[in-house]
Amino acid sequence: MMEIIGIDLGSNSLRGVRMQVCEKEFQKEFAVLQEYDTTVRTAEGLEDSGEICEAAKERIIQGLLEMKCALDITPQQEVVALTTQAMRKARNRERILQEIWERTQIQFRVISGEQEAQITSLAPKIAVQRIARENPKYKQDCFLLVDMGGASSEFVLCGENGNLARSFDIGIVSAKERYGSVEKLLAQREEFLKPILSFMQECCQKGRKARFMMANSGTPTMVCAFKLGLIEYNARVIFGTELTREDFSVELAKFLALSQESQVGLVGMYKADVVPFGIALFTCFMEALGFQECLVVDEGLREGAVIAHTLGLLD
Repeated sequence: MMEIIGIDLGSNSLRGVRMQVCEKEFQKEFAVLQEYDTTVRTAEGLEDSGEICEAAKERIIQGLLEMKCALDITPQQEVVALTTQAMRKARNRERILQEIWERTQIQFRVISGEQEAQITSLAPKIAVQRIARENPKYKQDCFLLVDMGGASSEFVLCGENGNLARSFDIGIVSAKERYGSVEKLLAQREEFLKPILSFMQECCQKGRKARFMMANSGTPTMVCAFKLGLIEYNARVIFGTELTREDFSVELAKFLALSQESQVGLVGMYKADVVPFGIALFTCFMEALGFQECLVVDEGLREGAVIAHTLGLLD
């Protein structure tokens, strides 16, 4: 039995998890012991400058220092830290990652979009097996996992014969910076939907057709929290919730009806302005792909980092 820390530095969020790994009947089992989550807006200004800005770097470092305390990370602790699209794109990533290491002793590995998609799917695939035991409609041979991040979105066709995955250069922060308004985002949606629809068509031609849609990113989990009226976010309450397209529309309308102060109080100052873009973007995905509902879980890249490391998939 051992404990491993998994860290996901995304384009909008910084998420960490302490997981217990044990061997049971010749299989490895993973249990979440502690979690940490904050918004650092890594991709702020990246669309225009091509670089990680100093303010984002400081938020990342502060978040990591807080995470080390929250998860009790010691120098002896085994840590698997992965970072994604914002660092993939940033031309100053080497300097930024070096300073992060010097000030936090957390060493990040920049992974490709393909790796991100595959690793992100590991924990949700385990989650689906648990959910299917209670709800047989999710006992299917193929499903679509959508992980919508700050600067990219990963689409993974998860099947019994392996995954088909692709990463697309559109996320909630990049959508805001690229389009400026939700109205313009919706008006130009064909631009970012075209390659996604092409990928899904390729999958169909290979005999892969998704029977249901699953989501594990911040926007769907946040909409779940809104719908359930959670005062404090709780991943275990979110687990296995179903959301319809109407749920996204209803919760967006409620959010927009709030004052700016109330919006910030609900989701934080670094997230409030991108919430409408996230909900609109995810709804575009659902509509374009013909899904009326999606299954939501919280498990993602941070848990996947631990699983992938334990199974030797990062070597």
